[in-house]
Amino acid sequence: MRDTKFAPCTSEPKSVSDDLRRLYNDQILSDIRLETKSKIFHAHKNVLCAKSPVFAAMLTTNMKKKLIDCIEVEDLEDSTVKQFLLFLYTDILEDLQWESAMKLYYAADKYQVQRLKDLCTSFLITGLNRRNIGDLLILADKHQDSVLMTAVEKFICMREKQIFCTDEWESFMETHSELAMKTMYFYLKNGRD
Repeated sequence: MRDTKFAPCTSEPKSVSDDLRRLYNDQILSDIRLETKSKIFHAHKNVLCAKSPVFAAMLTTNMKKKLIDCIEVEDLEDSTVKQFLLFLYTDILEDLQWESAMKLYYAADKYQVQRLKDLCTSFLITGLNRRNIGDLLILADKHQDSVLMTAVEKFICMREKQIFCTDEWESFMETHSELAMKTMYFYLKNGRD
């Protein structure tokens, strides 16, 4: 048996994430479109199915009857779809800001991409302040997210006067009275423990 020698590798190693990003960016062999109100995004059914049970069900149910080559996502903004697809392909979140995290959270919940939802939840919780608690209470309530709701409620309990004695909270009580009432009940029941 001969001893085989290999020349040292001089090229930069690429990750699977880099390869999938290139596949997405270059639209290589894309076989499905996601359409917003103003833009078309090319993607791959295999990636969508692998990352989202909702896409998997959508694309594999009754395949003999119809072949889907387009999914309308008119409830998502172009920038959200772009970030969402990039995450599906690479598992990377780039340039996450408060507003984009709120929108990506919605997309992650809708398409059941739990890892993205968890990352957005974590980002939103770390950015909690007295000005945005109302937005997170609404988001948690709308999506029935007990983890997010509990985090917001605990934040409020630790800062009761800083929250309840603000113009923001007064405005929130006027526009979302039932949710404000539930939150205040949680505070009265648990806040002094």
